[in-house]
Amino acid sequence: MVIIMANALTGKGRYDFTQGKIVKPMLIFSLPISIGDIFSALYNVVDSIVVGQYVGSAALAAVSASFAITMVCVAVYAGFGIGCGVVIGQLFGAREKEKLDRAIGTAYAGALVIGLTMTVVGLIISKPLLVAINTPEEIINDANIYLMIYFLGCTTQLCYYMTSGMMRSLGDSKIPMIILTICAVLNIVLDILFVVAFHWGCAGVALATVLSQALSAVIIVRLLFTPRFGFTFRLRKMRIDREIIGMIFKIGIPSAIQSLVSSFGLLIIQSYSNSFGTNLVASNGIVQKLDSFSQLPIMALGQTITTFTAQNLGAGQKERVIKGNRIFLFILFAIGAAVGVILFFAVVPLYRLFISPSDPGFQEIIEIGMNSIHVMAFFYCVVAIQLGTGSILRGAGAAMPVMVIAIVSIIVRVPITYFMAAVPHNYVNLYWATSIFNVIFALGMVAYYKFGNWSRYVVVNRGIDFREEV
Repeated sequence: MVIIMANALTGKGRYDFTQGKIVKPMLIFSLPISIGDIFSALYNVVDSIVVGQYVGSAALAAVSASFAITMVCVAVYAGFGIGCGVVIGQLFGAREKEKLDRAIGTAYAGALVIGLTMTVVGLIISKPLLVAINTPEEIINDANIYLMIYFLGCTTQLCYYMTSGMMRSLGDSKIPMIILTICAVLNIVLDILFVVAFHWGCAGVALATVLSQALSAVIIVRLLFTPRFGFTFRLRKMRIDREIIGMIFKIGIPSAIQSLVSSFGLLIIQSYSNSFGTNLVASNGIVQKLDSFSQLPIMALGQTITTFTAQNLGAGQKERVIKGNRIFLFILFAIGAAVGVILFFAVVPLYRLFISPSDPGFQEIIEIGMNSIHVMAFFYCVVAIQLGTGSILRGAGAAMPVMVIAIVSIIVRVPITYFMAAVPHNYVNLYWATSIFNVIFALGMVAYYKFGNWSRYVVVNRGIDFREEV
């Protein structure tokens, strides 16, 4: 199957954003990313739908209680993937082929070490972490089983995130989309088989996710080393180059920390929501998944902006970066506003996908969902600007300032959430606190984008300063 896909995809489809038109190629490039992200999100969404419909609200709550913790893992995958992608994108823009080869080998050696470490640590801390975030006693065992199986797939998931990021930085968004589509369909089939036919419950959906993502990693890594990209796999090349790993970590570690800070925010919400009982836990899990799903078109365009920025900064195309990003920040704002409107009016039918009307907690879960989503829907345009400016800064390699802004924002978020929601025991204020956090985060990102000297972080530094132009 890998060989057939490689033959089918060795033709057109890779984009060099350093020349030609800007808007049309970027929109075309972002479409496969958006489709791929949708199928990626389906892993967790389908897990919740299957257990909610065929096992019950308690199992749905168990999977939901694990979601914030799995997002911590995703933060690490994404951070390392961003670091690799930005470095490779800038080296590609600068046409430094020898360093590109070294970067590929270093990335895979690093992924192996990080992935195995995450598995070992995750298996050790799974149960204590669930206890620490106040997971209800009646669902903690199922949540722990789900998490422990999930942690077994850390290495393959990291390899997928990293390789797809590298492919996009090299101008190809189609291959990650195709692979995710295939593996998401497989995940759905395995979910139904393991849960509906074999009655494995939470363990079944976790196993389906891990197996599907392992397949996606194997295929995408194999396809990177085909004539389409010009790389050949050699085991001797899989060694850590100090210069390259320094570049990757300089961008990847702050990016991972920033994502971890956001995931920590989810853990805060999860911890507070756990104190409201099983129905709120189940509803909050649905809110998190709908929220993640709603951000996909914004994030897809954001990934395109990162690739566009990295390639053009590597090539020293200052005016092109300014022009393209001004256009796409406006487009992102419009998309965010549209997403909020759609989610506001579609919340009830969307909730019905996750929970059966025959479930005892159905009415309360629906009511909680409406009250929560109707607050968050008004702020997606703000989230869009925050993600857009962050994408530009990451493409430039300015991950450290983004991390600092994220940390400051989360420090403010903790007391806001505590005093607005935990003290008065008002679950709706959990989502008002989240929205206030998004506003603060967005303001910090825009201020640094406008006034900070973020161009100095470019790996291939050409002495560009954007402060007077953005």
